[in-house]
Amino acid sequence: MPAPKSGLPAPSPSPGKTCGPFVSAWLADLKYGWTELTEGARSVSLHSDQVLFHQGQAAEAVYVVEEGRIRLSSFSLDGRERHLMILGERGLVGDCGWPDSDIYAVTALASSQARLRAIDMRRFAQALTDHPALAQQHRELSSRRLRILLQQLELQGHKTAGRRICHHLLGLMRAYGSVTAEGIRIGIGFTQQQMGNICGLSRVSVAYVFSRLERQQVIVRQRRHWLVLKPEQLECEASGLKSDS
Repeated sequence: MPAPKSGLPAPSPSPGKTCGPFVSAWLADLKYGWTELTEGARSVSLHSDQVLFHQGQAAEAVYVVEEGRIRLSSFSLDGRERHLMILGERGLVGDCGWPDSDIYAVTALASSQARLRAIDMRRFAQALTDHPALAQQHRELSSRRLRILLQQLELQGHKTAGRRICHHLLGLMRAYGSVTAEGIRIGIGFTQQQMGNICGLSRVSVAYVFSRLERQQVIVRQRRHWLVLKPEQLECEASGLKSDS
């Protein structure tokens, strides 16, 4: 299998770091430390698809993800769910809208079995005041989540299925890619259903696009992970310069 030939810069050497216009909606391999928050905090365990809190519910705590993944979703007035992002270990959820609102702005659900630490809102606010480094870390994470939300708004507004999927594959490659002899390996696993949820597409639509990209030798599956062989073609389609038919 040939090594990838690409006009794109090499993937970021720091896992989870955003780069360029392609942002990963999966925030995994985070390097944050929340010891000042989690010490002595209550532990919460969830099974897959269990709700942590609902959009519009009174916000009583923020949560640090210790194991597993949590997905954030919003719901329209007619009840349609929009998947926004997925946060892994050392991610923080429950602070969206804080401190201007005392209700949760989104719904949080477990994408897998998960364990979290629950921190009372007043303790959270005091910790950010007492520890400037913690406050800076929170600002950085908030900025990254805002970039994801802006990207999701753009993608779900007018992009085709192929453009959405290629855009997210590039975001994953940029954030979690490592160059190998075969191609650029995306270092975190995800299912086609999870990709469909993030893209606002059915699993069948995702499977069709993935099959096409495999036939075109743009990507290939390697056990639980994906290899990108032609990142320049992903970028071309994500930018709308190539048909996704």
